[in-house]
Amino acid sequence: MRGLVALVAIIGIVAILAGVVAILPRDEEAPANPVAGIATASAIAHQVESSATTPVATIAPVGTTLPAAGPLPDVNKPELVSPIGPLGYVEQYYSETYSFGAVTVAWRPGAFDPAFAPAVADMARRGIDQVNAFLHLQDDAPLTVYLADEMFDDNCRGCQGFAASDLHQIFILQDGSVALDEMQGLITHEVTHVIAGNHIALPNSLFFAEGLATYQMDADVDAAGYITSIQSAAWAYQAGVLPTLAFLRDEATYEGRVRRRLEYDAAGSFSRFVIEKYGLEDYTELYRTRVPEQALGVDWQQLEEQWHAYLQPLAGNVVNGVDGMAWWNASQNVAAGVGGLYDDPGAASVESYATLTAARLALYRLDLPNAIRYANDSNLAPKTAT
Repeated sequence: MRGLVALVAIIGIVAILAGVVAILPRDEEAPANPVAGIATASAIAHQVESSATTPVATIAPVGTTLPAAGPLPDVNKPELVSPIGPLGYVEQYYSETYSFGAVTVAWRPGAFDPAFAPAVADMARRGIDQVNAFLHLQDDAPLTVYLADEMFDDNCRGCQGFAASDLHQIFILQDGSVALDEMQGLITHEVTHVIAGNHIALPNSLFFAEGLATYQMDADVDAAGYITSIQSAAWAYQAGVLPTLAFLRDEATYEGRVRRRLEYDAAGSFSRFVIEKYGLEDYTELYRTRVPEQALGVDWQQLEEQWHAYLQPLAGNVVNGVDGMAWWNASQNVAAGVGGLYDDPGAASVESYATLTAARLALYRLDLPNAIRYANDSNLAPKTAT
């Protein structure tokens, strides 16, 4: 079958995910324009001055020479097939299982080479250890990692990762559109949902759940050579599209990071900011209560000003000749293409899906010429001049 057959067969593509907590409600519709649709007046306040802590730059170490176009990734036909529930059906569907201590790896019978299971379990173990260390925990409860060889069904449309924290389950898309070098970050993200849901709180807002999980995956994203959420958010600030905290708390849909990266990365950068400025204990109190006056002694408006000032030192960075405005312009087109793909996957060919996936890879690795070219060639994204 197509897709991932063995550990060495996976081709690098762009990191995209949609880690969500299983019990939370999901909005049915999202803004048509994933970037311009959530730009707000407060997002362009570039002149805020503050004594907030300056973040450590975590720009992915991309070389100075843009990579040449490579072969398209080997993806499966885009169809909404793989389940995330209910529990009995999940266990029946992903019935080929391999256990490694507290971690079980499962997939549809025959979907992958059994040699891949130990590597997946190892990534899960590293994610568990990382999140435990960060939160000062020792959670070693059994965890099941389900690998899907086709897109998730309508219950998780657009997902590349999903977490059922109460069941200690995570789901990872492996249809050829998630690469080996991004899997660690994706798994760490979903593991964060599971551990945070059981030890901090089942969040009353996806803003905090996705923010913490996106922050936790940044080290893995950086190590793999992809652009990180902190730099992406700082560039959004520079480009004038950074959403307000009010939008992120109450209106953002978080329907998959490739379509809503602006939401995920803004939330991730905010979590990083609060933890670095106020400490983990105060952040977890805010995570639980959503009342900053009680947890931090400041209101949301003060936090927004401090957050903007925190992003400011990174906002003007130029990496591989790419700045915030150029990156977010290209990102908007790729995100629109993926949105269209998930709106009507049956209308997309395997080749167009693979080409759009290649566009995401180029975008997230700061190869904008190839990102634009592949997006145009996919016939799924709006056409852009090269």
